[in-house]
Amino acid sequence: MKHPKFVSLVVMMLVFSSVAGTCWAISAVREQNEQQPNKPVPKLAIHGQIRDSAVEYIKVNHPEVAPFIDKFDWSGGSVTPKNLLGAETHVYTSSGWIVEINYPLVANPVYIITVNYNVPAEEGSVSIPYTVQWEGRWINNGITEISYCFAQ
Repeated sequence: MKHPKFVSLVVMMLVFSSVAGTCWAISAVREQNEQQPNKPVPKLAIHGQIRDSAVEYIKVNHPEVAPFIDKFDWSGGSVTPKNLLGAETHVYTSSGWIVEINYPLVANPVYIITVNYNVPAEEGSVSIPYTVQWEGRWINNGITEISYCFAQ
């Protein structure tokens, strides 16, 4: 090699320009993210979606229950104790229906849903008691049934 210093200088300039270009690209992405902060999805929205999807799944896949599923006026929310870390539980009730949603606090959790409906026989009259017990999972915006029981 006739010009080892020149070759070293060219290699150093190439390395420097590569590092500088990478640093510039990373800082540009960070700056853009800082200007547009991530907006968290309201947890209430996902819990309501899971609850409503589970009830709709039951209605569609178990037509014997459909007469008991009408418009709901849900009440409830988180019942997780303040000192419990790593998991959450939400309970919603309406017209004899109880929907419980349990999940770990991890990225993309598997939500365990338990749905119960109970209409006891009216005291002093002849009536038929009904019970529905359903359990399923919510994974990636889809419902999977684990168990189902309808008793009268």
